[in-house]
Amino acid sequence: MLSAYRPVLAVPAVRRAVVLGFLIRMPMFVIGVLVSLHIVTALGRSYAEAGLAATVLLGGIAIGAPWRGRLLDRHGLRRVVGPSALVQVGVALTAPFVPYAVLLLVLALSGLFVVPGHSLIRQTLITAVPPEQRRTALSLDGMVLEFSAAIGPAVALAIAAATSTRRVLLVVLLLNVVAAAVLWWQDLPIHAEAAPEDPVPRRAWLGLRFLAILIACAAATLTLSATDLGIVAAVREFGRPALIGVAFAGWCLGSLVGGLLYGAAGRALPLAGLLAGLAATTAIPVLAPNLWTFIAAVTVAGLFCQPTITAGVESLTRIVPDRARGEALGWHGTAMTGGSALGAPLAGVAIDGAGADGAFLLAAVIGLAIAVLGALVVAITRRRRALRGATVE
Repeated sequence: MLSAYRPVLAVPAVRRAVVLGFLIRMPMFVIGVLVSLHIVTALGRSYAEAGLAATVLLGGIAIGAPWRGRLLDRHGLRRVVGPSALVQVGVALTAPFVPYAVLLLVLALSGLFVVPGHSLIRQTLITAVPPEQRRTALSLDGMVLEFSAAIGPAVALAIAAATSTRRVLLVVLLLNVVAAAVLWWQDLPIHAEAAPEDPVPRRAWLGLRFLAILIACAAATLTLSATDLGIVAAVREFGRPALIGVAFAGWCLGSLVGGLLYGAAGRALPLAGLLAGLAATTAIPVLAPNLWTFIAAVTVAGLFCQPTITAGVESLTRIVPDRARGEALGWHGTAMTGGSALGAPLAGVAIDGAGADGAFLLAAVIGLAIAVLGALVVAITRRRRALRGATVE
């Protein structure tokens, strides 16, 4: 199984991208949760106000991602990351010290000029390997991303508990600037051709199939966001809140195993099928009679997490030209962010009405419905192509 990863890791650009991806993403994963903690503790505001701040930050990222992706396609890495780094310096020097209302404006600006680390690393991996190895490279990146997401927040929050959130937030934001500077310095290759070309018109790739992929990716992160909140609610209902971390560890372990298996698989699986698998396994925790079977169930539910995310990116690379991938991955980031932002409040409503089971069932139903619609879109697209081919003949 691991033999599939050896030729990918043998590529120097892949090794460099994987190491950079692990390091630069840790501050990215920390900022959101640390800002929320800072608002509640240091600023003495409510959790609702902390949630609004997170929405403002995510909204800025969602709006800015396609625009900045298009700039990447036109002007290259350094001319996009450089200005972003300068903006983030201003954010780092102001965000920890300003009152709540001003902080919202700072977060909006930070989101609009966020350093596009995720898309840059993925574009580098896509460029570095031949098409038949993309799934393996993207799966490898997904597993590394899981480690960044697990380690970064845990370390930062532990330090914040022992000192002030203001200090830790300042350090993390400055580390985000350092990450941007490293990306600028390394100037990773994000296109197959070094010389810039005329932008690819959107009509060449932005069609029904592209939109269907975005909707499927949004449904995947909606499912993950709802599962996130559902795990917290379920473990509390079992009366063992101290074991919430154990449940999350099982979920992450399942995702890592699923990503490893998918990256080593001999062929790609359809995105709609993987989304359906994610939806179906997300419903399994509802059947758990006790905490330990629940943890086993969420571990199973994790198996389709990384494969579905990887398949979404891989599907985009197959239909979008090289010189338009920056913008396409920007729209992909917007869809992922939007799904995540929508999943939490929907899950909250479901939990209030039906308990933790409501979050899992809601996520499963939405994911399965989008998977069926996606399969229909693929069938319609193939039928249109077949009819066009018949007409040409």
